Order: sequence, then C-alpha cells, then structure tokens
Amino acid sequence: MILLVASAQQTRAALKPLIAASGYDVTDIDCDEAIDQRMRFRMPLAVIIDCGIPDSFDLLAKIRADVHSHAVPVVMFSSDDQNLRDKALLKGADSYVPKGSLDWAELIAEIRRFAGPPPRPSDN
Repeated sequence: MILLVASAQQTRAALKPLIAASGYDVTDIDCDEAIDQRMRFRMPLAVIIDCGIPDSFDLLAKIRADVHSHAVPVVMFSSDDQNLRDKALLKGADSYVPKGSLDWAELIAEIRRFAGPPPRPSDN
C-alpha cells in the first residue's frame, strides 16, 4: 500500500487513480492526524507527502522518529523550489519531486524506485 498525504482534494483526486493504475494499492489522507493509526494497522510500502500541508515536515519527523516506520521510504513533492527540495532531503525524505511543472511519471518512477514493483494481485 502507498500512503498519499495531501491536503488539496484535487491533488488526491489526481494522484490516487494514477498510483492505482500503476498497480499499487493506495490510501489517501488529507493531513497527518490519521497516519499513526493507519501505519499501525498496515505499514505502507512508501509514503508520499505534499509539502503544501502545513505540518509536512513535522509529519516527516514523526515517521522518521517512530521505531516501526523510520525505514519506510518517504517521497515529498511541492512547487519547484530548491529550498524545499534541500529541506526535504536534509530532514530525511528519500526523494523530492517538484510539482510546479510536475510530470506525474517522475513521481510514479520514484514510487517504483523505493516501493519496488507493484505487487501481483496474488501477493495482496
């Protein structure tokens, strides 16, 4: 399962079917309130975080500090801003994809890179 965290409903509506069409089970949430509970029940293959959510870097820190989730790959995305890229990587994100003129294929490639190929239906 890929966990997508984005506050904008339109972002979640665009990305969730795209990730699902790539063969991954995807769950979306609009903030980090439910991430602890979700990750306790089912550890994701990767977490995708929109830097546009107000607490995105706090969420990244929570994931990295938790003994169960610290190794889960995190891909962050936002406007094409070098400062956000540097901050995301320095704070522990595995990857950063610029959103300004975002080619969603780059995001899917990063998901595959960190989560591995999508599970076959019999693997679920």
